[in-house]
Amino acid sequence: MTNLLVLKEYLKGIYGKYEIYITPVEKFLLSLITLILINRKLGYMSRLNSTTIVLVAALLCSFLPMNIMVLFAALFILLHLYAFSLECAIVVLALFLVMFLMYFRFASKDTVMVLLTPICCYLNIPFVMPLAAGLTGTPASAVSVGCGVIVYGVMEYISDSVSTLNSMDAESAMQKYRYVVDGLMNNKTVLVMVFAFAITVLVVYLIRRLSINHAWTIAIAVGALMSIVALLAGDLLLETNISILPNIIGAVISVVIVKFLQFFIFNVDYSRTEHVQFEDDEYYYYVKAVPKIAVAKPSKTVKKITSQKKDVTPPPRAVSSAVRKSDKSGLK
Repeated sequence: MTNLLVLKEYLKGIYGKYEIYITPVEKFLLSLITLILINRKLGYMSRLNSTTIVLVAALLCSFLPMNIMVLFAALFILLHLYAFSLECAIVVLALFLVMFLMYFRFASKDTVMVLLTPICCYLNIPFVMPLAAGLTGTPASAVSVGCGVIVYGVMEYISDSVSTLNSMDAESAMQKYRYVVDGLMNNKTVLVMVFAFAITVLVVYLIRRLSINHAWTIAIAVGALMSIVALLAGDLLLETNISILPNIIGAVISVVIVKFLQFFIFNVDYSRTEHVQFEDDEYYYYVKAVPKIAVAKPSKTVKKITSQKKDVTPPPRAVSSAVRKSDKSGLK
């Protein structure tokens, strides 16, 4: 445990010293992974699949504000859908406009959650994001997580409906519109996931703000259990045919990942909790103070040991004077 705390202090020191260089690299990697995922799931416009275009777009995102990443991701999706079907592009554009209005109105600072939610869904650890959003965000973070789930549902639905949409005639535009709209609006799996993630964010947020010992750990455990229960309830009510066992395994992995996040963000020592009471002219204050666990970085001191030999021989002048004195005394 001590070694982990020392490692944490080293990482904090490195990040604080080189933050100006680390932050663009993080943004570059996040945008690069997002764009590569979009190209692999859709990839209907061959020009966007070029490695050069993806790298240039990710490089631009690394030096621009975070919300530009969301716009780049939406632009890539719309361009791919335009190359595949104009009707799909128009329907998804209307859906994205509604999502952007909600996102920029309530949760414009949760860009990372919007981008990481589809990535976690494809990695079969979707519960990482609602748990992390409840621990580090606000109730409005449920909007960001919900938008990420909707984007994941759109890409999954389009990629699964390619053969059906290709079989439709080019002249039956209204039929394509109706098919895409009905498929997106009646996607029960996405609706259940949005509901379950929103409940999880709210439950985790409310519990981790309680003045009880181990509030964050309790919030993580209850949030993971609540997400599974919500998925089960949605499966029973709407018959979504959601696989429960993979979601349980994903929830366990998500709990481990979020506990690792807690170690770096909220690591306190409840054994040294103090209760402080004081007052002013208008209020009495009852404060519960829980100290953070911190370990000082070991400092290395280097000592230089030099050996100095003492010269016991007298200087030449002293020897000559001593000899002269002895000679004189002998003469006398």
